[in-house]
Amino acid sequence: MNALSFFSQHGDEILRATVEHIWLVAATMTLAIAIGVPLGVLVARRPWLSKPILGSANIAETIPSLALLGFLLPAPWLGERAERVAITALVLYALLPIIRNTAAGIPVLIPPSVKRRAAWA
Repeated sequence: MNALSFFSQHGDEILRATVEHIWLVAATMTLAIAIGVPLGVLVARRPWLSKPILGSANIAETIPSLALLGFLLPAPWLGERAERVAITALVLYALLPIIRNTAAGIPVLIPPSVKRRAAWA
């Protein structure tokens, strides 16, 4: 069986799986950005919060994916549907780089005059 015949026989399955994958990635990134960017701004504004926030995100990052899925399955609302478990796990894994890069980028990219007007200093 060559690739062309495989795609012609299983095209509907491939399309359905691709759409599901895109939906999971979009939902995960939307939630991760909605949570991570405000936390990154908070870390940039209040440096004393960097240890607890970045430490919590770092702990979530170090848990192996299979173990994290095992921890999340018994959760009442999450364990009912596999999509919820996958999105929650992926959001937890995406938080550390988003928070860290947001907190690192704000002092570099925002001019001091804007920081003074916004009472960041």
